[in-house]
Amino acid sequence: MFDRERLRVREQELQGQIDSMLDTLDRQTQDLHAAQHQVAQLRVTGESVGGLVQVVVNSVGGVVEVHLAPDAFRRSSPESLGRAMTDAARRAGEAAQAESMRIMGSIVSATETLPDLPDLVPDPDDGSWNRPLLRDGWQ
Repeated sequence: MFDRERLRVREQELQGQIDSMLDTLDRQTQDLHAAQHQVAQLRVTGESVGGLVQVVVNSVGGVVEVHLAPDAFRRSSPESLGRAMTDAARRAGEAAQAESMRIMGSIVSATETLPDLPDLVPDPDDGSWNRPLLRDGWQ
């Protein structure tokens, strides 16, 4: 025969797990929005070897600002100044990518704590969960 009390207890357990998962999802959604905002506001500076050039980039490596040392034109040729700009932009882009990955990485790792469906609902074929059959009725 079908045990209503056992079913009620199991239903409460599952509801508690679902409520906990929804709370976790809400927190993670808020964390994701905060991380997205942080990445959108990200500015990273890269400096060329010798400090001739500083380049500021956004989170995707787009150049936002370029700063030249006051004596940049006296200390370098146009070719070396171009290489210094490229070097500073590359360094800034790599740093921006690393920082974006660090910020978003914390969000990704947090999702690994969510249980999978098999963790919540037992396999009906393993005998650990007796479900009623329609032929038994819902007494």
